[in-house]
This record gives sequence, C-alpha cells and structure tokens, in this order.
Amino acid sequence: MENIYKNLHSNQKILIYEMLRRGIKVDVLDEGLELIKASYQGHDELIYDRDSSIMPYNVSILAGDKGITKEILFNAGISVPTGAVFSANYKSDILKAFEILNRPVVLKPVFGSHGYDVYTDLRTKEDVIEALAKIIRSKGEKAKVLIEEYFASKEFRVFITKNRDYAVLLRDPAHVYGDGKKTIKELIAEENYYRMHPRTNALCEILVDEEMLRFMNKNGISMNTIPKLGKKVYLRPNSNVAMGGLCVDYTDKVHESVIDIGMRVLEAFPGLPYVGIDFMTNSIDKKQNMGTYRIIEINTVPGVHMHFRPAIGKSQNIAKYMVDLIYPETKERSEEDERKKSLKRF
Repeated sequence: MENIYKNLHSNQKILIYEMLRRGIKVDVLDEGLELIKASYQGHDELIYDRDSSIMPYNVSILAGDKGITKEILFNAGISVPTGAVFSANYKSDILKAFEILNRPVVLKPVFGSHGYDVYTDLRTKEDVIEALAKIIRSKGEKAKVLIEEYFASKEFRVFITKNRDYAVLLRDPAHVYGDGKKTIKELIAEENYYRMHPRTNALCEILVDEEMLRFMNKNGISMNTIPKLGKKVYLRPNSNVAMGGLCVDYTDKVHESVIDIGMRVLEAFPGLPYVGIDFMTNSIDKKQNMGTYRIIEINTVPGVHMHFRPAIGKSQNIAKYMVDLIYPETKERSEEDERKKSLKRF
C-alpha cells in the first residue's frame, strides 16, 4: 500500500501514526502546508502543522512573539532573562540597553524559529552592532528585536501538557570529538555522514555557516584546527537540533519543581493545552528557584521527532499526549491497547 504520508515532516508523521493507531482516519489535504483532516466517530479536526481546534489562535500568536511572551511570563512570576524590545533601526537605544545591562547579551528577532538570526554571548558594542546589521539584512530595519541578558547554562526542552504529562530533553550545542589526527572540518564531514547514512534518530547535519565560524574564531579555533584525542569541541553557542545540536532524553532525571514551573507557564497563557519550553538551567535534577533558571522561549508547535527519536536515551512519544487532548474520547482505547501489548509479552 502506498504511504500517502511519506512526504510530510517527521513531526507530522509521528502524530498521524499515533492517530491511526487509535482508529482515527487521516487524510492529507495539502502536503506543503502539512494540512490534514482527522476524523473519528463524527469528530473531525483540521490539523495545520499540529495546530488543531484545541489550540487557541490568540494564544499561539502571542506565544510566537518572544517579547510579549517574556512580559507575560514575567508578570506570572516566572524567571526570564532581563531585556527589552526595540525596532531594529533604533540602534542607539539598543546600544544604550546594552550599556544598562552591563553583561553579555543575546540579540534576536521577536519572531523566528530554529535559532536563525539569534546571536548570543555578545560582549562588546561592536558585537552588538554587527549582529544587529545581520538581523536587519535578514528581517528588515523595521523588524522588532529583543536584547536580553545572556544566561550561561545548559539548555533543555521541556514539553508539558495541561494533564501534567511531560518529556524533557537536554539540547547540547553542535560539537565534535577530536582524534588527534583530523581537522575540525574533516570531523564535521565525518559526523554529518554518520548522522545521515542512515538517519536513525532526530539529529540533523551540523550546519556550517557564518555564525558558527564567528563562534569558532572567538574561541581561538578554525576549521583547520586539529583537536587532541577525546577533546570535545563546541562549534556554536545555540543548541537547536536543526543546526546540529544533540538531543538527550532527561525525562527520568528532571526535578518536580521544573514540571511545576511548566504548569505555571501553561496557566500564564489561558487555554494553552500543551507547550514546548526552552528551559535554561545547570541543574535540571535539582529544585529550581528564580536564580537557577531562565525560560527563554516557548513553542506552541513543539518538535515531536526529537523526543520520539533522541540521539541518546529513551524514546518519549509526546504525540500520544497531544492526541489524548485532541481526541480525549480515544484515550481509554489507547491505554487499553497498551495494556494488551504488555500482556502479550508474558
């Protein structure tokens, strides 16, 4: 039988297969838009890039604005980086904010995804001016940009639903390990080939771009550097999987306080059924306080694939939690199917 879902993104396919497993009929209406129609006993849903009738439009729009998100979370007593939003052509105001913050900063558009046009750990006025010029070239001089403190820590993705179902990943920035013989350029090529031939998990190729080269130069290395045997060499500051970051399951290691904060994030956006949270901390397994963590972004269309097929650790089927909310009438059936499968093992 022809696989009519093969041209869809992995995130969408995993959601579809979870629905099919429950007896929900799924038709593809537009491959390019990732638009599908799901039907179960008279309950029809038009699902657009994983957005369904349970996702309030106003909430998804507000959550997509990093500046508004910061304000809403701050007002809810949730720890976020200190910062402010400006029009990109207000260079003098942005530089004044940099002076006031008096610490390394992040500069990024308020609308964006996958880490594109995000510049981190900017330490001088020249760094800020250069990053701002790049954002203007990409987004235009009237684009809104956010300048905020750079919070140096590990980055985690916390997926959570209003039912308190959750999954947690560590997202480690793109890196290679030295063997004492190959250059970084050769190690990247080797790693990228290994990741894609065949592709067995959610990892993407390590992206080689201007930002990566800038980061390497800042840290005194180049594509021709030969790292020592076993040395871990980071290639960029941001951990996005789309740029080559590594995803490691941490669901069983997370402290309960992290999940409590996740529930407060959901409550801060009334009607939000689930969310992916970019959670910065160096101690995901310890109780959190306002000084130990920052939430830098939230995503109402969270990645499913990286939880389902992480590079390291257990698979977490967050599509199951999403379908539990979209089609709650199938949840009991789903749990019964899982019980029967478990019994068949004995």
